[in-house]
Amino acid sequence: MDFQKKKFVIIFLTAIVLVSGGMIGYQFYQKEKKEAVIESQLKAEREAIQEESGFAETKVISAEMNPTEENIEAAEEAVYLLPDSEEKLNLKERVALVKEEFINNRMAKEEARLAELRNDIDQAKIALGLDKSPSENDISEILHNMTHQKVRSEEKWGFVQMTEVNLLAVKEALKKNPEFNQNIDYLGIVTEWLNNDFSNIVAEHNTIWKMNKGTVGKAYGILSPSEEQALVKEQFGAH
Repeated sequence: MDFQKKKFVIIFLTAIVLVSGGMIGYQFYQKEKKEAVIESQLKAEREAIQEESGFAETKVISAEMNPTEENIEAAEEAVYLLPDSEEKLNLKERVALVKEEFINNRMAKEEARLAELRNDIDQAKIALGLDKSPSENDISEILHNMTHQKVRSEEKWGFVQMTEVNLLAVKEALKKNPEFNQNIDYLGIVTEWLNNDFSNIVAEHNTIWKMNKGTVGKAYGILSPSEEQALVKEQFGAH
């Protein structure tokens, strides 16, 4: 083989080696790059889980320190969103304990309040016609007339003062007749009102009004505190 041929072979072989080496190096680089991306993703996921766990634990601590219904619900939601783990199970158990204690305390307070107002509630039942065998229509009419103290409408016929005692009297009647709640959740409505939650009272009035085949007097707003006070004074002679 002459010198030129040898030179060509050497150059050709060198080129093959360089190309092969380059390809190997590129593949190795791509592998390292892929592994780095995966590791970065895993790290981000771990950090996200740690952040979620920290957020959930903060909510649980808030519920433990201030066990309100709102705080307990927020803690339950935060824990529910965590991925399954021993830490999630632990936080879930802590929330369950707080919730159980909260419910027990609320029930104890309700029972104590009922005992305190027992005579007044029994008198209210008589006054509202709930002391014997009320019908669903009786309950519906009482609640409808109670809403007139709170809602804004063009026409109102019939008023029943919305007091704690009257609401408790209706609540007891509903508990004795659970079938009344099949069409409308009267018990849920009364419970809201006892908790001073009137955010849905316009819709609640209109639901009951429609159920009773109302055609005039649809509610379209809520009275201001001063308007309600004036109405109570006018209808019941009370402030």
